[in-house]
Amino acid sequence: MIEWEERPEGIYCSPTISNTTLKNGELTFDKNHIFCISINMKSPEFTQMRNESRFGPSIQDQRGLTAKTAALEYFNQCDVPFPSYYEWYHADLTIDGIFRGNIGVRKKGFLGSIYSIAPSLKINTSKYEDAPPIGLTQNITLNNNSEDPSRVIQCLYYKFFEWANYPAPRCNLANVSINGNALGVYSHVEAIDDAFLMRNFGNSSGDLYECQLTDFRASWLSRWESKTKSTDDSKYRIAKIAQILSKTPTNQLLSKLEKYINIKRFIRFWALEIIINHTDGYTRNSNNTYVYFDPNDNKRATFIPTGINYYEEAGDAYYTDLSEFTTAELPRRLSRCPEAVKMLEDEIYYLLDSVWNEAALVGLINHFEGQIKAAERSFYDYYWSNMRHWVESRKELLKETLNYEGIPRGNSEPSKICHFED
Repeated sequence: MIEWEERPEGIYCSPTISNTTLKNGELTFDKNHIFCISINMKSPEFTQMRNESRFGPSIQDQRGLTAKTAALEYFNQCDVPFPSYYEWYHADLTIDGIFRGNIGVRKKGFLGSIYSIAPSLKINTSKYEDAPPIGLTQNITLNNNSEDPSRVIQCLYYKFFEWANYPAPRCNLANVSINGNALGVYSHVEAIDDAFLMRNFGNSSGDLYECQLTDFRASWLSRWESKTKSTDDSKYRIAKIAQILSKTPTNQLLSKLEKYINIKRFIRFWALEIIINHTDGYTRNSNNTYVYFDPNDNKRATFIPTGINYYEEAGDAYYTDLSEFTTAELPRRLSRCPEAVKMLEDEIYYLLDSVWNEAALVGLINHFEGQIKAAERSFYDYYWSNMRHWVESRKELLKETLNYEGIPRGNSEPSKICHFED
């Protein structure tokens, strides 16, 4: 079954120049600013772009079933790189009254978010000519929030990563129209590119890879995608981690991995994914993650979250099966190492007690609610209420789960598939 988004009617905005559009020379990620974005392109090209899927078939073919079938053919072929059939198109762009002509725009999205009248978008202001960026911003990511009927999850949880002093994309909201059609609220999410690396690591010369339904397995290396021109396409360090995970006894695992992974930082990443119940991230689903080998940290790996956009009904999300977060190969092995388990439990308790702030998180939900109501004829009150209740209950319920169950040991053998399966 294909779940098409039932998208509410957008409320058109008129792009006007604002003194808060840019901050520190780039498009702002200030939560107090909601962009007014207008894109104009040839109507037939927009229709073609909107109907594209990453795996080839149009999303209109058999109401999307053909595109989904094409995607599923790849899911268990873990040694086969994913294709991308998305095309770039010419368009004119206006953001808060700042105009750039002949920019490049393409659809983005893996599977779930593609079934919408409002496509998620990648924008490159210099795709077709040596045009100036908008301030310092050349690459713009606009996510349609189609899998999140609350529209707040991405900006809410990336902010939590920021509070935890963890490298993650910044985020604010945008009111988007294409060819005069108001498409409602998008999340403007920071692209993970050279500029992101410079901001978070002070360099951009290390190796950056994207992990989409793959893992640290020697036979799955071809699915890791190099993301910068300077990245080592041989994937030497990915392969070394895979070798350590497959051959190292548990009592030597941490010391061996420490050469290639910042273990303390990974433990925080793992804890953060558990706390926000990121069911489509690395530790549970071997997905939606970038890995950066930082030259300023002896080329050790830092994991970078992405794709935090799934909304779960409150009843489904209240209880977290911690064993699910030992699915991917790195947490599977570490969950069988007592020292690593102690580090993870301590980190979860620390983050819940020192960083998780119910009042601040609920305040953010309320803040974004006001912005969304000005950009969409929304019917989201039910989902916002659920989100507030979930935030207010999360600390107590997760602590109860930890106290009662602890961190379960992962399976004794690696998974044979490169994604979580019930």
